[in-house]
Formats: sequence, structure tokens, C-alpha cells
Amino acid sequence: MKQLVILFHGYGSDGDDLKGLGEFWAGALPGLNYASPNAPQHCEAGIGYQWFSLAENNEANRRQSLADARPDIDTLLATVLNDHSIDPVNDQIMLVGFSQGTMIALDILLRSHYNIVGVIGFSGRLIEKPTATTQTSAEVLLIHGESDEIVPAQETLQAQAELNQLGIPCNYMIEPGVVHTISAAGVEAATQFLAERFGWEDEEESDE
Repeated sequence: MKQLVILFHGYGSDGDDLKGLGEFWAGALPGLNYASPNAPQHCEAGIGYQWFSLAENNEANRRQSLADARPDIDTLLATVLNDHSIDPVNDQIMLVGFSQGTMIALDILLRSHYNIVGVIGFSGRLIEKPTATTQTSAEVLLIHGESDEIVPAQETLQAQAELNQLGIPCNYMIEPGVVHTISAAGVEAATQFLAERFGWEDEEESDE
């Protein structure tokens, strides 16, 4: 069984932005694969890439822009899985996002049938809660800076409540004084969560 981490960068950035995080985890957990692709759309602001448009950025428009972007995102995901020879049903997949990338990771979790074991979301929000019950064994960790002025930390609290209502275990970490970024403490918490969900801690204990 293979294990793959897919990283989803933020608005106006590119796959290289989170590549170092993937390299760190691949080095810490031998045999782990990772992918950090560029989003399908060139950013309308002219620099980097976007997962969906933020023109007229309000709740209703975000939902429609996300819906419009889903076919291209699905095509990209299929390419990533194929490139890494991942069986989406039997291999284990972890989704990790920052900001707009977190919004994408949560959306994929709630509407796909992939074998997603976990989602780690930094500084994001849940754009649209499904109307039907989601069948998944995944767990979610949401990490957010309390001083984030781009995506308020309240969005993580709201997402956590809505995911729990759907029966998806979701824990959160609000970091005092942290802005719209990924902190060292956030990476540490994410690394522990990733190891637990992939079963690495159980393997380490059995080796002792």
C-alpha cells in the first residue's frame, strides 16, 4: 500500500511554495510520496496560480467559482494519482492545504470517493457543506493564526463545527499572535497528525 501527500498552495502562489514541506515529510517518513502541483488556473491578479476565481469575493460567488473550477481540479487530481501510480481506493491519501488550498482540500474530502485518511488545513475555510451525509474514515486537523487578517480564525472554528456535525472528527489549533502563514508549531502539529493517520507511530512502537 502506497501513501501520498498532496499539497494545495494558496491563491497567487504555486506548487513550489509548499514543496519544502513535502520534502521534509518525505525525509522524516521513508517511503512517503508527495505531490505539490500548480493550481489549474493562472491567477487573475497576474502572478502565480489560483484554484478558483476570487473576483467579487463573497460567499455566494465563492461557491459558484468553486463549482466552476471542480472539473479542472478533478482532472489535475487524476493526473497526480496516475503520475505516482496511486490506487485511489486502496492506497492512502493525505490532503494538505494552505488558505485557498485548504478550501480545495476540504471540498475534495467532502465530495470524492478517494481513500483519504486525513486533511490538514492551514488558514482556510469550508466553502460549502454537502447536503448529504459524507461517508469517510478521514480525520481533519485545522490550524489557524489568531491574528490572521486575510482569512479570520473564526472560519476554522465554523468549519470544525460543521465537519463534526457531518460525523467527521476534526480538531483545531488556534495560534495566538500568528498571522496568515504556516508556523513552526503548526508544522510540528501537522507532522504528528500525519504520522498518526498514516500509522507510522504504531509501526515505531512495534519496533521498540
